Amino acid sequence: MNPSRVIHDLADNNFVGKWQTDRDKEPVSAKIKNIVAPQGDLKKKLNETERALASQISKLDKTITKMNAKEKGLFTKTSAAFQKHDTVQAHAYANELTELRKAIKLVNGAKLCLESVQGRLKTITDVGDLAVALIPAGQVVRSVRKTLMSVMPSANESIGEINSGLEGLMQEIGSISGMSGFSFDSATSEEAEKILAEASVVAESKMASNLPNLDNVPMPDPSAGDTSI
Repeated sequence: MNPSRVIHDLADNNFVGKWQTDRDKEPVSAKIKNIVAPQGDLKKKLNETERALASQISKLDKTITKMNAKEKGLFTKTSAAFQKHDTVQAHAYANELTELRKAIKLVNGAKLCLESVQGRLKTITDVGDLAVALIPAGQVVRSVRKTLMSVMPSANESIGEINSGLEGLMQEIGSISGMSGFSFDSATSEEAEKILAEASVVAESKMASNLPNLDNVPMPDPSAGDTSI
């Protein structure tokens, strides 16, 4: 398969749909799949968690927009400094730009992860589906929270609320089914690893397609002499 095609598909609207659960490999689903559709407190908690996810995704989207605007400004400053032969300032801007781009990639990846969790929860039709989706969803949200701590500490509380909502759903399912074996602390699921890896690939591809490369910054002509300010 063409690697570029794979990246394109991931970046397309089908991204969320790629998180599909193989229920045959999930013993939990087999045990409780005949339980009725989520009702009462369970349905309420699910709706609240979905709203919290939507709110956080919107916040991340706004943050990305601001970061992209700052990135463009830094790139312009870097280019201008190089053209003026002010290499000290140019490298300072370039270093700041590099760190900012790393942060943009992380926030983009976090947003993609939460969108995938959101999309999966929207497909829930019964408690069996929800039970199967919860552990990878919880692990993804925990990973996102940890990742954003270094670049967006303000998101810690709101993502913590999302995590608490997922834990509440897990406890509710445990009480309904009489099972208490659900835990986000279990070994990382293949689904969680898959969604994190795919989000990283898509975030990387977006960086490559949307942001100019520093290698394309016009370099000063050494023969022109030093005109630094």
